Amino acid sequence: MSNGNLVNESRRNFLRVGAAGAGALALGAMSNGTSPLASKLAKATPLPNHKRLVVINMLGGCDGLNMLIPVTGSVATIYQTRRPTIGFTQGQGLSLTGGPNVSEFELHPSFVNLQARWNAGQAAFVQKVGYPNKNLSHFVSEDVWSYGARSGIASLGGLAPGWVARYGNLYAPTSMGLASIGVGRRLDFEGATSNPFLVSSVESFRYDIDYHYSNNHALRREVIENILSLQPATGTKGQVAAAAEAAYTAEAQMTQAIIDYEAYETTNSIQYPLRAGSATSLTNMGRRLRDIALLIYGGFETDIFYTGIGGFDTHSDQSARQVSLFGEIDDALGVFFTDLSTQGVWNDTVVVVISEFGR
Repeated sequence: MSNGNLVNESRRNFLRVGAAGAGALALGAMSNGTSPLASKLAKATPLPNHKRLVVINMLGGCDGLNMLIPVTGSVATIYQTRRPTIGFTQGQGLSLTGGPNVSEFELHPSFVNLQARWNAGQAAFVQKVGYPNKNLSHFVSEDVWSYGARSGIASLGGLAPGWVARYGNLYAPTSMGLASIGVGRRLDFEGATSNPFLVSSVESFRYDIDYHYSNNHALRREVIENILSLQPATGTKGQVAAAAEAAYTAEAQMTQAIIDYEAYETTNSIQYPLRAGSATSLTNMGRRLRDIALLIYGGFETDIFYTGIGGFDTHSDQSARQVSLFGEIDDALGVFFTDLSTQGVWNDTVVVVISEFGR
């Protein structure tokens, strides 16, 4: 078949490719034509001595008293009195007498890997974190934390940038300086002067092929890039063309980062937790932490990664649900620790686990 015929075959699908391109643009290519991945190293390697924060949000309001269990003293007595059926008694949780040596509390039995980090002196629990005049609305509390509004939303006098955005505007102004994985564009990112990297998954940062005509994919891309190259260098058309070209470049760089990480993953036998009964599908938390590890290995300059897992609004069946939720987080964190330790970047990484309020 001639190239002319191939172009005709692909023409009917051109708009579909254009729509896919628009999706990639929304994920990070800027209107000035710069690529969100422009500063990426040519070959995947973690940035040396680059400090980063990983935020894991337990969405729904985690019952922290069943996560970090009081087992001695008056607090334990009150806890037992008020939780005769869902509470834990001393010895049912995991001991915290290793490492910093704390006997007043025990850890929920699902957190085996977190206990190991505690014993190694690499974990800490910060209690009684809150804000004045607490609000029991999930939505209001999430907004307070997202904006960092200690005295409530009304104290802002208008919605200021979220705390992640404020940090990014000052210290990480590139499009890869901030990343949200699997939790959308939360208010924490609102007001960022750059366009943060916001994806449901790293794998989704790509141009979809037309599966009915998959052999034409490369030619369709070539046709689009040729059209883009004919656009003026300035003005609205030029800006749109430059942004689209940057998106193509970004997608290619991300694809290479995925290939590099998969090779590293195989070589080092890194395996994130799988869903029950599946040989290929990762748990939500496993996939999200794997994506973060992939971006770190890819050498991106991200300072703050934000992710999370829902389901903590446990008004019923809490015991079973917490076993599942805590176990999913702990299993993924265990592999994440191994992964980042293998990469040599664990000591440059802080993982913070939060929730909008306790119970």
